[in-house]
Amino acid sequence: MGKRNLDRLPAIFNILSKAFPNYEDRPQQREMAEEVLRCFDNNKGLLIEAGTGVGKSFAYLIPAILSRRKTIISTSSLALQDQLVGKDLVFLQKALPQKFSFGILKGKNNYVCLKREREYTGTGNSYERFRGWLAKTKTGQMAELPFIPEFWPEVCGDPQDCNGRKCPFYVPCFYYRHYRGLHKKDILVVNHHLLIHDLLSDFNILPFHEQLVIDEAAEVEDVISRVLGSRLTYSRTMWLLYRLKGLKIIVDHLFADVKAFFDRGDIDSGPVFPIPAHVTELLRGLREKFAVDKTLSTLDKQRKSAADDEIKDRIETTIGFLKSFAGDVDDFIGQADANKVYYMEVSGTTLEFKSNLVECQIPFQILIDKYDSTIMTSATLTSGGNFDFLKKRLGIQDFEEKVIGSPFDYKKQSLLYIDKNLPKPDRANEKIFQQESLGVMEDLISASRGRTLVLFTSYRHLHFAAENITIPYPFKSQGDMPPARLIEWFKDTPDSVLFATATFWQGVDIKGDKLSLVIIDKLPFSSPADPLYQERCKRLGKRWFYDLALPSAILKLRQGFGRLIRGRNEYGVVAILDRRVVESSYGPTILSSLQEVNITHSVEDVRQFFA
Repeated sequence: MGKRNLDRLPAIFNILSKAFPNYEDRPQQREMAEEVLRCFDNNKGLLIEAGTGVGKSFAYLIPAILSRRKTIISTSSLALQDQLVGKDLVFLQKALPQKFSFGILKGKNNYVCLKREREYTGTGNSYERFRGWLAKTKTGQMAELPFIPEFWPEVCGDPQDCNGRKCPFYVPCFYYRHYRGLHKKDILVVNHHLLIHDLLSDFNILPFHEQLVIDEAAEVEDVISRVLGSRLTYSRTMWLLYRLKGLKIIVDHLFADVKAFFDRGDIDSGPVFPIPAHVTELLRGLREKFAVDKTLSTLDKQRKSAADDEIKDRIETTIGFLKSFAGDVDDFIGQADANKVYYMEVSGTTLEFKSNLVECQIPFQILIDKYDSTIMTSATLTSGGNFDFLKKRLGIQDFEEKVIGSPFDYKKQSLLYIDKNLPKPDRANEKIFQQESLGVMEDLISASRGRTLVLFTSYRHLHFAAENITIPYPFKSQGDMPPARLIEWFKDTPDSVLFATATFWQGVDIKGDKLSLVIIDKLPFSSPADPLYQERCKRLGKRWFYDLALPSAILKLRQGFGRLIRGRNEYGVVAILDRRVVESSYGPTILSSLQEVNITHSVEDVRQFFA
């Protein structure tokens, strides 16, 4: 079967070139497809970097289709999920002679929960708009909403408040109505968070585990770290109190105590780790006030005597929620797991407790052992020309390796602007850098006549720019609407500007002259205040910068760079507003990791490029 599948590839690509008028035949795409299909057929693992323009989505989707084996495709973002399902797989299903089916699965928090919506009491215009949408929606997906209601966390699905088949709303449930048909699909597109939650559930979420493709694979380590960590927040605690009160558990006396505990103005806004002893003692005292064992016993008696299915479901999910809550509280009190970093920080006006897994090699190995073949790909997987950084971070062994370059002529098609006059964007200069960089952004956006994606390394800088910038072009910011709708708005709105961070650094495909300028505010080094980053650096000792800080920043910078040129006939400018690229000792390492491109330090050259 393996050789026969490989022999079929040329004919498949010939079909694509005939069926798709704008399809660019790329030897690099064919080469990648061959590598992926060969590893599928031989049950091998593969690390494959495919430069921007290779068309890696088709290069792993076509082998998945030809293999006739059930395949999970995991992406780093909801935006890329939507792109694969709404565009790429739809096209392949129409164009290819081989029949196949596909589906998409997002986390429960992306769907409205009929049970939780029924419990929620809302008022106001936003709630009325939401109710109008709910009466018409067929899918219940947040991505369908033209806005993001502030109360969405109160009405969306929550794994800890879900009783699955036992829920009275199981049959009409938007999530499960969608989920029930997925085991029949040949290809299922998920995101990394769902992939790791499947690992956490002992592989009881995803409907099959044969072949796995991890796109934007460099993001997996941080997702594992977050999902296998835990969170304790004011909103989570208050939700539990209100649920207990609704079940006639006497908790009125706890509301003030919980508010006083989490609403602490005496703690710095930045992360604090480890969690100080006096805070864990206060947390211990709060746990005792919940009288967990007594409350669980009372709930169990209620459950046994409950006649109403909705009440019984509510009690059962509350028991599970309370056990999880108590387990996390005990974890934060003890801080005993040597492979976790525990910390607290103020979010908004309230205190949050968080933990993250420091080293992720073991859970990653458990994950890939579940599949016959795992393909890890991205336009940016190497740092310094090899896969060593990723292999060390995830403990990868015995994977085949391949680097496939971009088919684009970057010297001809693009220009790299590096600002040398702005203040160095370190902590001491943060405010003046934000203020002065605003003028440079305005000049650059004017030169490109809009058509700009501005990538920030922090939400703080993003919000500052969005609130203070003066440009004659329409613009929106990440968070104004769901990611997929935001990208569609950008594509459909002439000369528009999009301010973004986080997930928009990778996986966003905007072709043509809709996007002609990508501005990157500064080198995407991890924050020194990040406890997880601090702990990883500490464990690396003197090797922390060259083994972690620099390769991580290079990978992310390359991801941002890759948002620009998406076709052979496209032209554009990448602008980096961080002078360290040309002034620091590690600057040459960074520049050598980027595409070979002409460099300028003059905005006038940018104007001439677009003239």
